[in-house]
Amino acid sequence: MLSFFTQTILGRTIVGYLLMFVVPLILPVVFVKLVGFRGLRHLFSYEPKETPIHRLDPRFKIIYPVVIGILSIVLNWNYVLALLGLTLIPWILLRPTRNRVRVTLTMAFTPVIGMIWSQGLFYVIPGESHLLFAFPWTISWFGTPGLSGAGLLHGLHEAGRMLVPASASLIVLLSTKPSEIIWAFAKFNLPPVAGFAFTVALRFVPQMFERVALLQKAMEVRGYSLKAPAWRQPAEWPGYLGRVLASIPALSAALLVGSLRTTSVMAMVADARAFGSHRARTTLREHQMNSSDRFAWGALALLTVTVAGLVGLHIGGRA
Repeated sequence: MLSFFTQTILGRTIVGYLLMFVVPLILPVVFVKLVGFRGLRHLFSYEPKETPIHRLDPRFKIIYPVVIGILSIVLNWNYVLALLGLTLIPWILLRPTRNRVRVTLTMAFTPVIGMIWSQGLFYVIPGESHLLFAFPWTISWFGTPGLSGAGLLHGLHEAGRMLVPASASLIVLLSTKPSEIIWAFAKFNLPPVAGFAFTVALRFVPQMFERVALLQKAMEVRGYSLKAPAWRQPAEWPGYLGRVLASIPALSAALLVGSLRTTSVMAMVADARAFGSHRARTTLREHQMNSSDRFAWGALALLTVTVAGLVGLHIGGRA
């Protein structure tokens, strides 16, 4: 059996198609099973707690992911791994719930696996033999000679650069209120509308997914079956796919109407609170700089200076 899949054209073609399509198709299923639409909504929502991270200056929490993202670009892979370890320290101090940890890890590692796999298929170094599995001529139309070990390693490097700013950014969502984000934008001399738009944009996608889940349940209650058949029932899959495609127009129309209604309500709430009526915005609570804030700013400045020194001395910079 093993020789059939490794030495015959038909067997290698089957393995090649599995390598190309099974992993990309499994990732969305794993994401929905582990996270779900409601889990995605919870990820992008504030989690009230009394932790050192929650009490930090909102301005620091806005600058922090930007600086970390820039540092992850200029460093080489070895130091990016160390930087990723440093970004985990705020998560330890944050003490998120188990469900938040599960959702966050799934959100972070699902695209990482996809990136590593895609680079393994398409990142090829000319003149080097590094293929873990060479595709036969029957699937040459795909544009890749096979699954490359060097490509997987390159994908791992690039995925690490993506994980670092993602780790720094997601912690802002869990520890910062929308009002604090708007206050931070105002302190940066940016219009309050910019902070308002930023908070709305963060919550638009998870709210849309949650609406899709509710609409699907409403259609199922009315007798329209959207339940996927088991993998042992291949004859049922064409009918299921047809029902899913037929439901897209109804879902799209309902989503559009719901989004417009939500936008209208949000605009009325902003008008009722006189949002943007004065250039000088006042707040009920002003954040006062404390020792924790000074320590955080100092640690970020020290990290930036250290990275600048490593890059300037040609020790940790990218080749």
